[in-house]
Amino acid sequence: MAIGVSGMTRRESLIQLGTAFMIAVKAQGQTYLSRRGDFLNWSNEEERYWFFSARDGLERFRQLAYAHPDACELREIARSAKGLPVYAMRLGQGQKHVAILSGMHGPEPSGPRGLLAYLDALLNATAPFGISVDREKILKATTLHVIPLLNPGGAQRFSQHFPDSWHGTWIPDWTDANKIKFFAEGNEPMHFFYGTYVKKPPMRFTPEQVAQWEATGHVLGSSLTDQGLDMWFDWDDTQGMETRATKNLLESVRPYCVVDFHNFMFPTEVFAPTIYSQAGLAQEERALALSLQETWRTRKLRFHDRSSRPYPKPSEKYYEDYWFHQLGARALIVEVNGGMLATEGAEYEPVPGERALTRRESLETVAAAVDTLVKQIAG
Repeated sequence: MAIGVSGMTRRESLIQLGTAFMIAVKAQGQTYLSRRGDFLNWSNEEERYWFFSARDGLERFRQLAYAHPDACELREIARSAKGLPVYAMRLGQGQKHVAILSGMHGPEPSGPRGLLAYLDALLNATAPFGISVDREKILKATTLHVIPLLNPGGAQRFSQHFPDSWHGTWIPDWTDANKIKFFAEGNEPMHFFYGTYVKKPPMRFTPEQVAQWEATGHVLGSSLTDQGLDMWFDWDDTQGMETRATKNLLESVRPYCVVDFHNFMFPTEVFAPTIYSQAGLAQEERALALSLQETWRTRKLRFHDRSSRPYPKPSEKYYEDYWFHQLGARALIVEVNGGMLATEGAEYEPVPGERALTRRESLETVAAAVDTLVKQIAG
């Protein structure tokens, strides 16, 4: 039975929505197609945790928290410009504070859903993917601060464009044409104003630019927040409501460790230590990264099996890992394999012959990584 608001199973939901209709979404004159028939033959974990919209996902996190008021506090720390809540969940009373973030970009579906699986294992002892969590030990040794969907507005637009919310079905082949479609959906109006789909700082559009773009009949790219900015470039001057709320929360708790899940690497990779870490802190970050790799290796999940490395230093604006480091936190950026979604840039080193993860594998990759990280820190 899926975790949901109406008591309706995934299969009943699909029957209600129709299992064979075609969804056409226009972006930059292109048309995307997605079939509901692609959703058949799911695993138990996919049925239970793969939500189809940001609104549905937010409600699932809310209901999960409300079902366990003794163990989980849920707060709304911000609202997107169009009114969607940004939730922060606090679990446990341990001395070591761990912050877990996901969903910074709308077309990054695996993090929020993998987090839902882990939290279900922690609070309900459901053992997804065979993950068993000692709830009493974890909640006694650590305090978890979870922001499961940093950018609900972008995630909602992504699900409206592609109701399956999964890369593997709507862009199965990384052709030049599909590459253009992908960047148009995620990054516009970058190309509209600047003639390129490549993200360039500050990746932020004024209200006038947003209005001009929407007047063309299109919507903001799903990588952007409802304000029209990319949170990835917003950690220094901080113009976004969602970024500001996240920074305020983390600054108030000064976590021992922060891990942020993204969904664009090919294959999966964990980036640590940061380029700002020195000596013992760098060693601790590297050890945590190696523990995640060992878990994936044991589970036979595909990842970039190489020595861990820092995320590349930006030339114009600093990224989140710099700010996490200023708090004294150990910082890890986990990029989950979401298919051949990007192959350019210093951080991308595609492995020949690699394939995209399945939806189930992507869920397991995130849930297992969170479980490993928390257990390592709890001791």
